[in-house]
Parts: sequence; C-alpha cells; structure tokens
Amino acid sequence: MITNKRIPLKYIIKSTYKDFLIVTIFSFVAFIIHLNIDFFTIPMSISTFLGTAISLILSFNLSLSYDRWWEARKIWGEIVNDSRALLLQLQTFSPNSNEVKNKKIKTLAYYQIAWVHTLALNLRGQNLTQDVSKYLSDKENEELKNAHHHVLKINSFIKNHLHTFEHLNSYEKVQIDTTLMRLVGHLGKAERIKKTIFPKEYQLVLHLSIYLFLGFLSFSLANLGHHWEIFLLIIIAAPFFLLEKTATHLQDPFENKATDVPISLISKNIEINLLELLGEDNLPEPIKEQGFYVN
Repeated sequence: MITNKRIPLKYIIKSTYKDFLIVTIFSFVAFIIHLNIDFFTIPMSISTFLGTAISLILSFNLSLSYDRWWEARKIWGEIVNDSRALLLQLQTFSPNSNEVKNKKIKTLAYYQIAWVHTLALNLRGQNLTQDVSKYLSDKENEELKNAHHHVLKINSFIKNHLHTFEHLNSYEKVQIDTTLMRLVGHLGKAERIKKTIFPKEYQLVLHLSIYLFLGFLSFSLANLGHHWEIFLLIIIAAPFFLLEKTATHLQDPFENKATDVPISLISKNIEINLLELLGEDNLPEPIKEQGFYVN
C-alpha cells in the first residue's frame, strides 16, 4: 500500500515509460507528416468528444478497480477483528485459568497466528516461511507442507484442538464456532478476489481507445505547427496513461506490488496483538515502510 510519502518519479516512469515512448514516436511521425504533406485536419470538437467519452470509461474502470481493492482491505480488517475476538473469547470463557488451560489457549493463539501468515503467503503465491513454522510442531509443519490447501489444514488443527477444551459449555462453543466460521468466510472472500480475473478485453479496449483518441488529437493539433504538437500530445496523454496504470494495479490487490493491500503488515500486526494478549514480552518487530509503500 502506498503511504503518504512522496512517490518517486522513477516509479512513475517505470510503470508508464513504454506508453510514453510510443506516444512520443507517434506524435513525432504525425508532426513530420503534417510538416511535409498537405494533410487533412480533424476538428477539435471531435477529439474533445472522444476524449470526454474515454475519460468517463476510464473513471468507471478506476472505480471498479478501487472497489476490488477496498473490498480486499475490508476483508483483512475483519480478519484482524475476528482473530482478536477468538483469543478474547477463549480467555473470557476461561475465568479460572490454570497452567493447562493457559497452555491450550496459547496453542490455539499460535495456530491463529500461523493461519493469518499462511493466508497472506498463499494469496501472494509465496512459500511458507519461518513466521508460520515457528508456531507449529514438527509434525504439524510436515502435514502442512503436504496439504493441498494450507489455510484449511490449519483450520483443522484449530478445530481438533478446540475439542480438548472440556470446560466450555454449549453456548461458549457456539460463540467460538461462529467466530471460526466468519474467519473461513473471510478466507473464501479473499480467494474469490484473487481468483476472479478482471476482464482483460475491457482493459485492452480501453488501452486501444486511448491511443485512438491520441491519434485523432494529433490531427486536430496540426494547425499549431512546429514542435508544440509533440509536447502537447505527451502532456495530454500523461493523465490518461497514469490513471489507466493506477486502475490496472488496483485490480489485483494480492500481487505483492506497491499498490497492494498490506497483508504482510496486517498479519504481522495480528501476530503482535495476539502475543500481547497472551502476555508475552518477546514481541516481533512490526514491518517497516519500504520507501513510499508498505506490504
């Protein structure tokens, strides 16, 4: 997720330089044609109408992309709330704590920490890390590596471990089970966003439409003469390409990019929160910003 710090120009150029290079070559060719050939010009009103239409389509695309990003962020906000609620429920439902109960609660909290880290890694297509393995036993780590769905495997660890809480009554078990079902629901919602591909045809048509608009505009600017046509075309093209790239990046919020939902940061914060609730002192360091963004 991009923070409030200034975005370096290098990042902007890197994401759009190919389009700007094509526009520069295209505008230079158009300028040479106008300079050497008595070519027709297109009324500015036609280019203006086309530019307005593409602007509306682009804003709609940007809105849809942001909706996907914001839904992903809300899902992870709910994961934060339910992860805390799960541990608080266990601690509240165990008022007369003893060493055995505390150990069981601690084990379940460790499972939940492993769960959120595993979900974050799976969504980004990354391998399991030490953040996961250190909270599981050797046997559980081996089972997890051989499992087809890592996150659901940890869910099975949690469900099996809850059967050892004999002191919970029926009401308390229902409350905890409801929280666990919400977490499974969040998992499904996140996977739906990850596996639902934004229509590439829509993106391609929009991209070609921008080039079509710039082509019409180059002929509309022919009356200016000299080199102003090249610079104006590049300046006008800049916001179109930048907004298009922004929409493209927001469409996939789990791809380990600067514009991603910061699920690594969120999962690390959940880990710290749960360890604090357990009363542990040796807390891990929170994830720091990587320049202008944090993942």
